[in-house]
Amino acid sequence: MVNGKPLVAKVEVPESAYRSTIPSVPDVVVVGAGIMGASISLELQRIGRSVLVVDRGGAVGAGSTSASSAVVRFNYSTLAGVTAAWESAHRWADWVGHLGHTSGADPLARFVTCPMLFFEPPGFPRAEATALLSAVGVPWEVLDETGLKQRFPAIDPGRYHPPRRPDDPRFDIGPFGRIDALLTPDSGFIDDPQLAAVNLMNAARHLGTEVRLRSEVVEVRRSGTNPDRTIGITLADGTQIDTTVVVNAAGPWSSGLNHLAGVFTGATDGVVANRPMRQEVHVVPAPEQFVLDGGGAMMSDLDLGYYARPQPGGTLLVGGVEPECDPLEWLDDPDATPANPTVECFEAQVWRLARRLPGLAIPHRPSGLAGVYDVTPDWVPIYDRTSLDGFYVAIGTSGNQFKNAPLVGQIMCEIIEACESGHDHDAQAVTTWCNRIDRPLDLAAFSRLRALTPTTGTVMG
Repeated sequence: MVNGKPLVAKVEVPESAYRSTIPSVPDVVVVGAGIMGASISLELQRIGRSVLVVDRGGAVGAGSTSASSAVVRFNYSTLAGVTAAWESAHRWADWVGHLGHTSGADPLARFVTCPMLFFEPPGFPRAEATALLSAVGVPWEVLDETGLKQRFPAIDPGRYHPPRRPDDPRFDIGPFGRIDALLTPDSGFIDDPQLAAVNLMNAARHLGTEVRLRSEVVEVRRSGTNPDRTIGITLADGTQIDTTVVVNAAGPWSSGLNHLAGVFTGATDGVVANRPMRQEVHVVPAPEQFVLDGGGAMMSDLDLGYYARPQPGGTLLVGGVEPECDPLEWLDDPDATPANPTVECFEAQVWRLARRLPGLAIPHRPSGLAGVYDVTPDWVPIYDRTSLDGFYVAIGTSGNQFKNAPLVGQIMCEIIEACESGHDHDAQAVTTWCNRIDRPLDLAAFSRLRALTPTTGTVMG
């Protein structure tokens, strides 16, 4: 919230716009009406599956989706990460084409191109990172101190690593030399993340998807004759919905749904777990030379420990990238978190940004919002089946997977179709085809059974 108003206008879609009838036995029940659930529903409906979406909230995309900074970036440390982001960017750029159906009266989310500057920490493997970008076809260039000052005169190119909190007596020391930045000019952001979810859900509804809001799942039912197979769900009002496939796309509430399903409790579901985490994003006035369409850029600054994104109206969104000095706010209950930003987090993020942008005017009090995200230890999502046949997950997406939403529906659709046809995805992972960039994507990268490896992970958007 900014001065009592949302960062972006909430999309108010009356519940009557969604049919409240429930198919007698839908092929698939998708739990979660955020950006991921909407994308999954659309792709399943496209191949002829009947889909019912249930969500405990009162509007499509009103949960963590609506709090996303919706950054579209490509600087990932794996080939799968870069491939998925680059493919998804092409789908965002052709949003109408990707949706396949739009009403001329309905507003559409928009992909806003905005260059991304990535400031590396010491020891960062730049050659490996740029090799991945080049392999996938993402344009990039490195700007040294001279290049930064010429292209972005508002930026201080000093190196200040490691990130520190403002109460650290060493916070004000530095710079310690100069820093380069990796520029990807085709990055950007989605101007209204909740509207993007509504667009996807409306396209799915046009093909027959049913949506039931204010409907909390309290049971994932198992077959009496085959307890390793789901047979449906039970809602809080007692309604039982029979189905052979359930998809967990519940965002911050997904670990609770996994608990109801009895999955992610043993070796058959690997060692990758997901937990809800509280995040804050703040809003500050942009310096005159760093506004959108006027010298500004998105920044992922691992040297100082923040990210920033220009937005229309001459302001910047500012968030954290989880440097070691900042405590992680894990939650047991995603509903029990203050919605307002804190002074401590505001100062930690915005004061670091002010070191990179000396012309930044820092407000006297925090303005912004707090959201809850769903995070794995290596910050990589889980798009997979589980040890319960028929129960699939699109979880651990944190903030960084919003950009991949147009592709996640296809990913989950292919995994579900393969597994329901008898394919052993655990033994031989499914590969999907990225048709916009003409490349394969090995879905083993998102397996619940993957080995956890050290990574420089971040929510970042």
